Amino acid sequence: MRSAPAVGLLALLAGCATAPAQPGRPSTLSDLLLAMDASEKMGGDPRCRARTVSTTEVLVPVELAAQGVSGRWTERWTVDRCGVAVPYVVKFDRARDGDLDVSMQREVSDAEAATVPGGTIADPVLQRDTLAFLAQKDLWEAGPEARCRTRKIVATEVLTPLDGGEVEESRPVAGQWVERWTLDRCGASVDYVIRFNTTRKGTTFLADPQR
Repeated sequence: MRSAPAVGLLALLAGCATAPAQPGRPSTLSDLLLAMDASEKMGGDPRCRARTVSTTEVLVPVELAAQGVSGRWTERWTVDRCGVAVPYVVKFDRARDGDLDVSMQREVSDAEAATVPGGTIADPVLQRDTLAFLAQKDLWEAGPEARCRTRKIVATEVLTPLDGGEVEESRPVAGQWVERWTLDRCGASVDYVIRFNTTRKGTTFLADPQR
């Protein structure tokens, strides 16, 4: 997963486009986004009964892998919520086999966004991108029959300090490090080990449940 270097995001929910359709559940990306925007738990406003996706725009162009098939890109989708424009950042990641993973996050300013607790050395933007990815991954790990649909981070800690890196204003701008993030899944604690690799162009990271 790559964190965009300059977009302020607050992770509310992440959906996977490769998940099989379920009866009564959203069937398209637009349906999923509108369902998120209507969910009070996800920060939406269920009082509005008329919402549509009004505009879309590309924020980060397609970045193809060496094979020219897999790649990733980022778009902004704006929801018209009863006359109020609510922007979301939608990140696409196409795998080599053609499967397309999609994460959706409401876009907010850095002043509005909250950071996660604990000892993480990730900057606020990277924290929010990581949280969005973990929400998506943990929803997928729990499976479609799981009743719990909310996630929050309750603790973070550095397992392996920054190696071979550079720091500017206490923020890593080059190097690798490893952290443990503890996620609260409706009262159950789930630990993830996250491996960060950062450059001045952005940060990639991998997250796996700690067994």
